[in-house]
This record gives sequence, structure tokens and C-alpha cells, in this order.
Amino acid sequence: MTAVAAGGGMNWDLNKTIIVTALLALLALSIWLPNALIDPVLTIDNGPNGAPDYIIENFTSTAMDEHGRPKHALSAARLVHYPNERSAHLAQPHLVQYTPGGPPVHTTADQGRVYNDGKELQMTGNVRVTRGGDGGDPSADVVARELHVILN
Repeated sequence: MTAVAAGGGMNWDLNKTIIVTALLALLALSIWLPNALIDPVLTIDNGPNGAPDYIIENFTSTAMDEHGRPKHALSAARLVHYPNERSAHLAQPHLVQYTPGGPPVHTTADQGRVYNDGKELQMTGNVRVTRGGDGGDPSADVVARELHVILN
């Protein structure tokens, strides 16, 4: 009987080891799996020269105010986003700024650059700012080589 008891004791230790190992594996999976599904790691190879990560052709982006009315709309023939610079370069940008109770202000240029998380816009080359007349307000037309716009 001693041999049977010793054999039964080894079988019990083996069962405990398998159960503990299975529980540890389940614990590790329960920690790893939600993180892998919810927060996947995405890496983009930007290359040695800071290559763009995306390009958009013929786009329009509209920002709305707290009442759901458009504040400003930015469109361009081409947007090239550079993640290393945290900026976007624009070809033929057109900015329309809306003012409550007044006519919209249109700004166009040959080139543009959006930076500071989309809060600033630098427009260069044949910049033209136009505001139509409205009631008693006269229209306005300004031409410049460069214009810095802070978008609020």
C-alpha cells in the first residue's frame, strides 16, 4: 500500500501543477487580450526624410461653433500631412470664415501650412482676402504675399 500511496501522491502533485499552470495562463490571457483588442499598437514608418503619412486630394473641412453653425471651412486642392513636423502642407487653400450677422470672409493663396493642432494657418503666395458688402458695411479686398491666421 505504500507504493500505491506514493503513486497517488505524485499524481496529485501533477494535477495541482497542471491546474495552477492553466490558471496562470488564463490570468495572463485575461490581462493581455483586452489590451491587445482595445489598444492596438500602430506604427508608421515615416522613412529617413520624414515622408508624409497621408495625402488628401480636393477636400473641405468645416469647424462648427457651439450652436452648430459653421465657424470656418478650409478647402484645398491637395493636403500632405507630415507627422514628424506635426503639420500639413496645402496646395491652393481656400479659407471661409463665418461671422454671425455679417458676410463671410474668403481667403485664398497659392500655398498654405496648417500647424499647432489645426489652430494656425500660414498662407503664402498671391494671398487674397475678400469680404462682401452687407447692408451698410462696404466690401473689402486685400492682397498680400503672406498671411498668418489663428483659427479659434
